[in-house]
Amino acid sequence: MGFSEIFRNQGTKGRKYVIILYYFIVTTIYTVYQIFFFNTIMQSSILSKISLWDNFLLQFVLIYPIVLVMTFLDYLLIKVINEITPMHNSMYRHASSLFVSNILLCTLLYFAFNFIVTEIFDVGIKQSLSYKAGLILNITANLPILLILDLLFYFQAERKAIKASEKAKRDMLMYQYNALRAQVNPHFLFNSLNVLSSLIYENQEQANKYTKALSQVYRQVLSVSKKPLNTLKEEMHFFRQYLFLMEIRFENGFKIDIEPWEPWEHRKLVAFSFQLLLENAFKHNVSSAADPLLIYISVDEHGISFRNRIFLRNDITKGEGIGLSFLNTQYDRYHKKLKIMEEQDEFVVKIPFIE
Repeated sequence: MGFSEIFRNQGTKGRKYVIILYYFIVTTIYTVYQIFFFNTIMQSSILSKISLWDNFLLQFVLIYPIVLVMTFLDYLLIKVINEITPMHNSMYRHASSLFVSNILLCTLLYFAFNFIVTEIFDVGIKQSLSYKAGLILNITANLPILLILDLLFYFQAERKAIKASEKAKRDMLMYQYNALRAQVNPHFLFNSLNVLSSLIYENQEQANKYTKALSQVYRQVLSVSKKPLNTLKEEMHFFRQYLFLMEIRFENGFKIDIEPWEPWEHRKLVAFSFQLLLENAFKHNVSSAADPLLIYISVDEHGISFRNRIFLRNDITKGEGIGLSFLNTQYDRYHKKLKIMEEQDEFVVKIPFIE
């Protein structure tokens, strides 16, 4: 473990201790405020004594656990409400849930507290404050705590959303860079120019088609930052252009079988998914006319299944993150996961539809 990881862990533990310390300080102040409020302003005490100072510590001991439980339950309540009805989805439903939950929680705890004090400990409550008035005061007093916690949750969610948005922008810029680098790397460019040079002398019509397909591939790569998702129809159109380049380059080095996909042509997936999967298959497996690489693509309502026969090359170099790991990162942004597995002699990647 490096020093950066150690200090990072220490910083996390330190923040936790600070939060716990703040929690106990705030609850202590709030408990003292409650004691002074009920004894001086409301002229009421949980004990049947007159002097505040005579029973201050006992009142603190009785009220502080209730405050701890109350604030902890408030935290859990706000957490549940924000998961069920987030503020940004419906302000009215969120506020209604908060208000109703506050009444139910305060009612339950108020009667539980009075039962414990009067029945179990037999301390007694001064009758100068009725149950109804006391319940209303507790509901009113707890509402600001809920609102403060709710605002903290809201600002935390906003901060996470901003970070996620910034991360998504960085990921997309990196995706564009990596996709462009994968196409413009010297090896690919060298092979493309060699193929084009040969075609110009051997088959000018084929050379013209190859040039157009190559220009379309580069155009799609440059536009990925503006359009990170493609429909299956668009992805297939681009994939066939790229596949045409590979067919010219590898000649009979691979065979590909694509099942009918038209019923799902409007479903969306991450741009260049097929291209990256095809590159991954060529990178790790032997492909030659004598022993062609077999690739099979099927589509259903859940997504696409990309299969290739496993015949590993001996000269494989370690990847740089442009393959499956990077593609998996892109799908993770949309809360989707790739399924990567080996079935007998086949390598299978299942990619889900985004929409």
